[in-house]
Amino acid sequence: MRKNLLPGLLILVFILVSAEAAFPWGAATHAFLAKKIGRYYLTLDFQEIYGQLAPDLFNFNSELSSDPVLWAFTHGLPGNEGFMTVWEKATYRNYQKALAFGFVAHNDVWGADFTAHHQAQTIPAPADFPLVPGEIEPGYVVIKAVALNSDPTLNSHFESIGLHNDRPEHFRLRLKLCHYLVEAAGDLIIRRVDQNIGQNLITAAVVRDRKFVELLVQALNQPEYNQALIENEAFFRRLMIQYGALMVLPEFRAARALAESAAYFGLNLIKKEAGIEVPLEQAETIADYGLKKAIQLCAPDYLPEIRKTIEKVRLELRNHNIRY
Repeated sequence: MRKNLLPGLLILVFILVSAEAAFPWGAATHAFLAKKIGRYYLTLDFQEIYGQLAPDLFNFNSELSSDPVLWAFTHGLPGNEGFMTVWEKATYRNYQKALAFGFVAHNDVWGADFTAHHQAQTIPAPADFPLVPGEIEPGYVVIKAVALNSDPTLNSHFESIGLHNDRPEHFRLRLKLCHYLVEAAGDLIIRRVDQNIGQNLITAAVVRDRKFVELLVQALNQPEYNQALIENEAFFRRLMIQYGALMVLPEFRAARALAESAAYFGLNLIKKEAGIEVPLEQAETIADYGLKKAIQLCAPDYLPEIRKTIEKVRLELRNHNIRY
């Protein structure tokens, strides 16, 4: 078995504390979206980037990632666009409007995550897509995760560890693992077209205005969540610096580190949800193949989907009178 790389150890922390919720676009992709959607002014740009990353700040806390109050506040629910309070409470002091602009642009109702999770803009769902309204919908990342799960070689790998598509609970578990691999593949594709994306992530996390947390506390306005907001934002900020450092690496090293993290994530999730113990070496083999296949599946149309997402989010922001 090969030795784990130091970058893999950095991102390992990122994964071991991950919640099981879906992460529609990766952090590098969200940073790229923020750069294209926001204003072309360097100081504001980094605040917008961090603002767009920030709705995922609870995704790494298994106790809070599915909390309906926090999900409505960060991503929104049909009929409950709680994230809009961040924009409404933001002032022009301390870059609050720039941070809030990015934060609102991320949302899952009509923002950036909508195209990843609910409705792809450039590719149709296949005829046999396993549509489950509210759970499995034809967003870009979900369509690609379903395709990856159906790959014959990956299917053989999954079946070799006892995960079979004809068992609904196994299908959903496999889809979570494929979703993560597609997200990682997308970030590596973004890195190819924007060599500065890793440094942008680091800079955005380092220079985000320290008053941002106060804005979130004020916007949520539920004191019982104040401490969780403060603690999780601080942890999330450190993770974004680590992830940015990983994205600065040469692609082959970044890909290997992401595959390592996927292996650890997978073996822990499989043990928790299916009660199956998977040797690390076998998990690494599956993750290596899965990430390479995910890149192959996404490479032809990932950037066109991101461009269409940028167009959609710009239009939605104007329609919701989000501008500064």
